[in-house]
Formats: sequence, structure tokens, C-alpha cells
Amino acid sequence: MDSSGLTSIYAYYNPYGLYGLGGLSSLGAVAAANRSQGSSSVSGIGSGSSWTTVSSLGQTLSAVSNLQTAAEKLTKPGAFSSLSVASSAPTVARGSAAEGTAQGAYTVRVDQLAQQQVLTSAAQATQYTAIGSGADTTVNFQFANGRSASVDIDGGDNTVKGLAAAINRADIGVSASVVSGPTGYQLQLSGESGAGNAFTVSASGDSTLSDFFSSPPGGNGLLLTQQAQDAKGSVNGSAFTSGTNTATTSVEGLTLKLNATGTTNLTVGGNADQAAAVTDFVKAYNAVQSGLNSLSREYAGFNLTAPYLRNTLSQALTPGAAAGSGNIQKLADIGISSNANGSLSVDTEKLRSALSSNADAVASLFSTDKGEGVADRILAQVSEDGALAVDNLLKSAAPSLTTAGLSTANLQSNLLNAMFNQQQNWLSQYSGLGSLTASLGSTDSLLSSLLGSSSNNLSGLGLIGGLSNPATVTSLFSS
Repeated sequence: MDSSGLTSIYAYYNPYGLYGLGGLSSLGAVAAANRSQGSSSVSGIGSGSSWTTVSSLGQTLSAVSNLQTAAEKLTKPGAFSSLSVASSAPTVARGSAAEGTAQGAYTVRVDQLAQQQVLTSAAQATQYTAIGSGADTTVNFQFANGRSASVDIDGGDNTVKGLAAAINRADIGVSASVVSGPTGYQLQLSGESGAGNAFTVSASGDSTLSDFFSSPPGGNGLLLTQQAQDAKGSVNGSAFTSGTNTATTSVEGLTLKLNATGTTNLTVGGNADQAAAVTDFVKAYNAVQSGLNSLSREYAGFNLTAPYLRNTLSQALTPGAAAGSGNIQKLADIGISSNANGSLSVDTEKLRSALSSNADAVASLFSTDKGEGVADRILAQVSEDGALAVDNLLKSAAPSLTTAGLSTANLQSNLLNAMFNQQQNWLSQYSGLGSLTASLGSTDSLLSSLLGSSSNNLSGLGLIGGLSNPATVTSLFSS
């Protein structure tokens, strides 16, 4: 690779010539533009279509990250309120404010979180081991709030697996599961959160099942492994109690989403533009679809994977039954329509009208407690184990790119370490500029050996303070 190739690398990482020319304030402002500018600069490195494909993949990965961020914003409490609520410690609590909530500062203390009761049975050898004779049995549940329920167990359900299925079919507010451990298989019963949903269990019919289901107080069959409790805390010294971790408070219109015990300060203020989060989401979605289209065009090996990923993404735009309400049931109802190429368009006036008339329904369209909103479903695809999660997208593309002559290791190094972390690299470069300059000679030697010519050096290419890590340079050349 000659000096023009290195100049392309330099242009990719530093298209605005920032290094050594100013303070830290400009770094965040140009991060997104720097990634965009890099797509054209990096195409000058190497030959053939491989680097073009790498550039497209890098931009697609970045777009997926942006879509995840945009979707997360739409799932936060108060995302569509005309008032915004900022939290100094969102890991402790977040807030949302309804119309009329007094603007100002609030100190929130969370003393305990709401949790559900959990009972665990004695272990059985297998999940199909018969318990008792199989005689018909009735299992009775008595709740602390006065509610009661019963479940009939027939002869075919007298195993931990059968018992779990029968209880879940009854839908009484207690979920049952089978857990395995070193001593065997156990039935685990979990109620809903809150002290009022604590429950005791008894059974009549088969005597063995009656012993199996005996529960506190006084029973030995079911072990209390987690006690039901309410969430407790205070806002500006005024106490609140809630059966769930979404709590109303003495401050009219202020609702809290509790995440952990501790203290946080909430600031309630005006929300300048409720529609901005939605339009940002649409832009981020379109960028991912565009990136997938580019990968299909630029490398034939991706043609089979890209349509599946595009379809997975578009299917996530259909909300579940619990999302939305009234005349707002789908994205088209708030002015978001799909185009023939898979991108989305926004009718801003229709969106603002929907937000003005029924912001709660719009919020529900994007996010619900059961995860059935559009933003919930998109998040499921772009985070953790989703089809478009960064790791899975790399795995999908890596075989195609490896065929093009790029190893998976280099792909991960070049893209994840270089592109995704470039802003953090800039910060590191500024803080360590003195030591970087002092080690310029050794870095120059490294590049000289790679180039096979001592006449090509860092200063000649204007790279002082340039690439943040010599390992990045090495990995770029090694492919």
C-alpha cells in the first residue's frame, strides 16, 4: 500500500483535520458527520469491491446502533408528554409528567422495590414423575387482598410438568414453571408483584398432592423463596406505596418508574417537540434499510441474507394487540407510511395532530408493558439476540466478506474497534497527545516497515495525533 492509501485512512478517521487543532468541544458535534464522510474516503484503500463492502457494513452497523438508541427513547416513560422529566440517576428512577404537573425539582427516594411472591416445591426425580395416585384434586389459592381462586387437577396432570400446565391454563394471576436443580425438578409458583398479591396454597383430594401443595403458614410442602412486597419511597419527603414498580405520587400528574433503591433528583420542564423522537426513529429505521440495500448491491453473497433482515425489520413495525387505542392502532394512523423501497415517510402534520389529540395512544402504539409496541419490537430485533443485533449482523455478513478476502478477525477489528469507537478514540488521543507525540518515532518505524520504505513517515502524511492506536493501523494493513 502506498502513501495515497494511508492518506485515505487518514481522511477516513480525520476528514475535518481536527487532531491537534482545538479542544474537546467539537468532537461530539462531528462524530456522525465523520462516519458519513468516511464512506467515500475509505473506498480509496486497496482494490476491488471488498473495502466498499466493508464501508457499507460499517455504516449499517452504525445505523443499527442509532436505531436502537432511537427506539429506546420511544419506550421511556413520558416520551410523548408535553412535559419532560429528567432524572439525575435514571438507574434508580425515571419519571413522566401529565398535563398540569407543576414544573420544578423533586427529590425521589426509593426505599424498596415491589416484588412478587415465589413458592418452590420439593424436588421430583423427573418432570414426569407421578405425584400421588392421580385422583382428581382441587388446588386452592387464597390471596392477601381477599381474592381466591381454584384449579382442578385431573389424573393426567399429577406431575410437575402437568401441574404447571394446568395452573397456567387457569390464568388466575399465578404463573407456574418447572425448574431443574441438583436435586431434581421443582414446581415454582410466582404471583404478581405487591403485598396484596401474596398467596397461600392448599389442596383437597389426593393426599400426596395435598402435602405437596401445603404452603406457609404452617406447611412444609412449598418453600417461600421470595416474599411479596410493595414498592416504598418518598417524593420531597412525602411517602408513596405501590404494588408495582410504576408508582403514582402525591405530586399531581407525576408518575415514577422505579428501577433500584437509592435517591435521584427529577426535574420537570417543558418538552419542546414531542414529534422529534418519532421522526428521529423513522430516519434511523430508513438508514438501516438503506444500509442493507447497499450490502445487497455491493456483494452478491449477501443477497440471500439481506431480504430476510429487511423483512424481519419491516414485520416489527406491526404492533401487537395491546398496542395503541381508539383510532390509533397502527403507524399509518399517526402519519407514518411505508414506501415501495421499504423506507418510511412521515406526515408531520398528521403526527402532530395525533400527539395533540391522544398522546397516550401514540405512546402505547410504540411501547407497552407487554412489549407489543412498535419500538419494543424493533428493540427486540436490534439488541441482544435479535436478528439485526451487531454480533448477529456481523456473523451474517462475515462469510460473504471473508470470501472477498477479509478475515472475520480483521473485520471485527476494523469495524467495531475503529468505527464504533472513533469518538472515544478522539478523547483518548487528546488526553494522551503528549505521550503519543513522544512515541512518534517508534510508530513511524512500524509504518515504515509495513510500507517497505523509510521515506514514508507520519509527519510526511500529516498524521501527527492521527490514528489512536498503532494496532488499528496494523489490523487495517493486515487484511
